[in-house]
Amino acid sequence: MFAAARQADADNTRFLGEIVIRYGWPERSRAGEDGCQAAVAIAVHADQDRQLQGRLLTALREAAPAQWAHVQDRVLVNSGRPQLHGTQYVYRPDGPGSRLEFLPVDEPAALDHRRAQVGLPPHGEQAQRLHRHHLASLSAPAASPVRLTERPAA
Repeated sequence: MFAAARQADADNTRFLGEIVIRYGWPERSRAGEDGCQAAVAIAVHADQDRQLQGRLLTALREAAPAQWAHVQDRVLVNSGRPQLHGTQYVYRPDGPGSRLEFLPVDEPAALDHRRAQVGLPPHGEQAQRLHRHHLASLSAPAASPVRLTERPAA
């Protein structure tokens, strides 16, 4: 099952890369809301080809800064570095109570300023929404941590 999902991610990543080379980032005006959201989801899950993921990030940054921030944070976290915009959490089902853990962020004092620059709400507001929304649906036991990201309006 996981092999099929990884293969689908790889196929979708290659296809999106071809679209971006040929037409640029699939913005709402060209791809519609669903197409734009799908492109972001593909870029987020392009972890198996980080070089292509980086090129997708460059195109996305110009077209949709808030969505770019989500993908950028994921790339940073997957590279072992602190995130910049505070969009990445990990769900910890272990222990006496499950919890969302905010992953390390670079220069926390400047976090809300960086978030505002790309059109994201203050971290405290978004963290409250994320906790309310996800903890209820993720309270079932899991074998390993599940990484979560915010889901902004495109």
